[in-house]
Amino acid sequence: MNPIHEMNEKKKLIITTALKLFSSKGSAATSMQEIAELCGMSKGSLYIMFKSKEELEASTLEYCMYTLMDEMTQIEHETSLTSRERLHKQIETLLIHVAELKEFLRVQMRSMMMDDEQQRKEQCHPLQRDLEVRTLHWFKDKLEEQYGSEIEPYTIDLILLTQGLFLSYVKIWFTEMPSLTVTKMATNLLQMMDYAAHGFLKQRPLPLIPLEDWPAWITEPHPDSTVMRHPIHIIKQMQDIAASELPAGQPKNDVLETIAILRQEMMEFTPRRAIILGMMHNLENVTAIQSLHSELQHILDAMYSRFIQADSSHT
Repeated sequence: MNPIHEMNEKKKLIITTALKLFSSKGSAATSMQEIAELCGMSKGSLYIMFKSKEELEASTLEYCMYTLMDEMTQIEHETSLTSRERLHKQIETLLIHVAELKEFLRVQMRSMMMDDEQQRKEQCHPLQRDLEVRTLHWFKDKLEEQYGSEIEPYTIDLILLTQGLFLSYVKIWFTEMPSLTVTKMATNLLQMMDYAAHGFLKQRPLPLIPLEDWPAWITEPHPDSTVMRHPIHIIKQMQDIAASELPAGQPKNDVLETIAILRQEMMEFTPRRAIILGMMHNLENVTAIQSLHSELQHILDAMYSRFIQADSSHT
């Protein structure tokens, strides 16, 4: 369920207008008054929809990420390409987006690095957490697609390596070597991943950070915590309960198949709303997982409310 597909048109206009200004001149040099004027509205009306410039910046960053997800998913469905060619094209697409949003992303990254760690945790929006977890699942699936299931223990090590290389390439590209091409960087990044992955599989060292220790993979919620769990964790728990507590037979098989479809859909970069609603409807009367079903429904509703809520007076 991609929230930008449900976004109010006026809100989308504000975000895309802000994005153009942030990307061309930076967010610090862009005023809310300027954004409001270009959108044909008053500054007061703008503040009704976005309480602060910081909230607008956060929404703009999320809009960029979900737009990128759409493009990634479209590439994933290009069956004429091999899995490696699709990954190469997805890396190229990511680099192109980074280049287009250079000034805006530079400010966002600087802000993230300067923020206190505890402050970042307190300000982390459920959508940002969702994006982090979904990206991890996507990258893990890509690694296994390229190198087989035996690469799983080295998922986090390869994520850190790939992320570091990617950021280094971008920095050099922007500051020292503008002659570098997107294709060359994507090809080189894939080659470096190959060298590292094959080295891990050949030498079998202990991973620096096991997958099961990574916070975005397994989050142990505190009993009194108000932080929502990620849907994937709840779905996994639903699957375990259904497998162990439901009596054998076709109804149990149907429930397990429904949960498997729901889990797979939630791991997509752009989950399809109709599929999720259908699977949730199929599970709503399964007594053994009823409490988990309610928890998951609450999270799905809350996760996208920031984007889909619309002030009817501004539509």
